[in-house]
Amino acid sequence: MSFAENLVYLRQHYGVTQEELAEQLGVSRQTVGKWEAGTNYPEMDKLLALCDLFRVSMDDLVRGAVSIAKEGDTERYNRHMNRFDASIVAGVMCVLLGVGAAGIAEALRLPDNLQAVLLLSFVAIGATALVAGGLAHHEFKRRNPAIEPRYDERTLERASRRFPLLVTAGVGLVLLDVIFLVGLAPEDDGLVAFGLVVDDALAALFMVVLAVAVGLLVWAGMQKSKYDLSELTYIARRDDLGANLPPNAVVKSPEQVRAEHLMGALCGTIMLLALVVFLVWGVVPLIDQAGGWHGLDKSAVKDAIRTGQGGFAVSWIAFVVGGVLCAVVWLVGSVASKSKDDWVAEARQEDAWLKYAQGDAAESDPWPHGNAKNSR
Repeated sequence: MSFAENLVYLRQHYGVTQEELAEQLGVSRQTVGKWEAGTNYPEMDKLLALCDLFRVSMDDLVRGAVSIAKEGDTERYNRHMNRFDASIVAGVMCVLLGVGAAGIAEALRLPDNLQAVLLLSFVAIGATALVAGGLAHHEFKRRNPAIEPRYDERTLERASRRFPLLVTAGVGLVLLDVIFLVGLAPEDDGLVAFGLVVDDALAALFMVVLAVAVGLLVWAGMQKSKYDLSELTYIARRDDLGANLPPNAVVKSPEQVRAEHLMGALCGTIMLLALVVFLVWGVVPLIDQAGGWHGLDKSAVKDAIRTGQGGFAVSWIAFVVGGVLCAVVWLVGSVASKSKDDWVAEARQEDAWLKYAQGDAAESDPWPHGNAKNSR
């Protein structure tokens, strides 16, 4: 493709008119028309400005095929995000399935050490999937800093219809899971049928179904983020970015980015403390049951682990509390870091009929007018 063809494609791809592009570059509309007609060629400073506006390389703009590069961006991004989402879903599901597998082993009256092996094996597989997915995602972003996918309207429409269906299915499955667990639980705690302890078998089945439901919810949320292009965060005001962005692109101010990094650091600290509590709460009772700190018996420690003694049976609650605290931090932090413009844009997105009077708002404006200048 020639430079003229590339320029026409990029301008139409971003939905920019010749007048808008001319205004951004400080030239006349006729000049842009001559560039696109191939009768004139921009100077070097204008070429560099075009590369910045449309986020393409000079080589692609002048001599390459920009349309192929942009379509390749979408395909590459889509493939990677599907793999990344699947790894996160698999990791979360494996942890829950591990609890279910341990429950099935308990229902079959298998040895305690085998139950522990099953649980820890699933947890290890889940943790490996989460770590591998996170590392691959970080590497993909590092290798593709200029990637810019664009989904067509039909794809976005299908995704918007699929999201509420997945969420509804996940929530409905959780509710049915609870109903069947409560309704089918026998009055006799020690009831055995077909060689299984019924209570333990129902609890294991509950965890398996819960894993599927949680997997659906996580997949729905991550797929929505993929189509909302939340991985492509533009740090600026939308109006200052030059070319028009996709309507679903995420635009954040530097203050918001800083707030998210602070929240991430705080959540990381909370989870590290949860790990410390988990280990201390689990190990200290185990040591006491195995002869104390001064007369520790290795065989007693082994027997205590095999029979499920120590505090690990309940110390996992530390991770649940840590997760809840992290959720609270993100909820409060996301609200506190939003500016007036963010609230107005979010309200308009939720309710297309919502109008905001920019002029006479002295009495009805809930935000001090001084914040408008510093909102970004």
